[in-house]
Amino acid sequence: MKRFFLSLIILASSLLSAKAQIIFSDSTEISLLTCDMGAESYERFGHTGVRINDLKSGQDIVFHWGVYDFSEPYFVLKFIKGITDYQIGACYTSDFIGQYRRRGLGMSEQKLDLDSRQRAQAIAAILDNYRPENRRYRYSYFFDNCATRPFDVINAATGNAIAYDTTWIAPVTLRDLLQEKTSTNNWLDFGISLAVASRSDRRASFREQMFLPDYLARAYDNASIDGHKLVKGEPVGLLVTTPEVQALIDDQPTLLSPNVVFSVLFFVMTAMVVMAWRKKSRGWQLAVTATSSLMLAATGITGCIIWFLNFFSLHPAVDQNVNCLWLLPTNVVFAAIIWQKSAKKVNRIYFFIIFALIIAYAVVNFGWMHQYFNPAFVPLFGAIIVMCGHHIFADRNEKKLI
Repeated sequence: MKRFFLSLIILASSLLSAKAQIIFSDSTEISLLTCDMGAESYERFGHTGVRINDLKSGQDIVFHWGVYDFSEPYFVLKFIKGITDYQIGACYTSDFIGQYRRRGLGMSEQKLDLDSRQRAQAIAAILDNYRPENRRYRYSYFFDNCATRPFDVINAATGNAIAYDTTWIAPVTLRDLLQEKTSTNNWLDFGISLAVASRSDRRASFREQMFLPDYLARAYDNASIDGHKLVKGEPVGLLVTTPEVQALIDDQPTLLSPNVVFSVLFFVMTAMVVMAWRKKSRGWQLAVTATSSLMLAATGITGCIIWFLNFFSLHPAVDQNVNCLWLLPTNVVFAAIIWQKSAKKVNRIYFFIIFALIIAYAVVNFGWMHQYFNPAFVPLFGAIIVMCGHHIFADRNEKKLI
């Protein structure tokens, strides 16, 4: 996280003055810059910039729609709520490339074969977008981000004259595209599977797939305008991802993956419950109670986040989340109540409700919503069911204790 904010601060320092008046001559080249994914979670999806190189004046600037105003308070809260305003930024191409060179990430350039009128219109549209009153926009990860903005701006500036060959587009969902970048069986994918709801599991249109920078680059490679290819020649590799960074990207640790962690949790919980019932030991009972309390606290805190996203966030694709059925914010409260001997009946009822909601989740999700089911849910649900079974019938076992 420290590295993330440091890179953003450096990038912000290289931005052109907000009051700078940018003027280009009629001798310009327009390129699409596509930045490779990195190892960190915030780098997994790449970035896009539009380069305008003035061959006459030597002015060489990259415009990109990934700048956040750090003077605006409560960034994290606003981002979670979905009311984050990003803005278009401009920086010298040498600075833009330098940032990615220092981070060891690759970058490619596609020069667009536009006529003088189309170039002028595209530049005018970008500069108009860069005007202070037009600079900010309401960020939406899937539908309005650093890749969809140049896609829409250049399309509109050229009068929608760009013809896209969509035969290469596969029938994938938005979630498929996310997992293509995050891989599976890791904590980033698990977190996304909790927060991103069923709307991301429908087939993504061509336009929707443009939220990924490398898909936008591929769309340009397969596009034409006025009967000729949109991109001049082959993409030029400006930077190559270093072997060290590539190794981090490819490294997918499995020993502490969600599947392994929750499988261990399931077997540990099952073993403790069996020992508590067979040995009739208060020590094992306390161990089960302590583990149950931790599980309730963890799922309760997670539930607070998921319920907030579902009911209050403006982010698309996080509402109608079936995971709200089993990730209950009230679990936080019962993580403490479970220790109260006077609340045995209340606890038993509550654990029966949790068990019933797990069943309801299965019925609703697999029979109706068809939201992605992360494989790590299997051992996790198993551990929850074992926990519920123990506490529902706790009184029967406690009567046998010596």
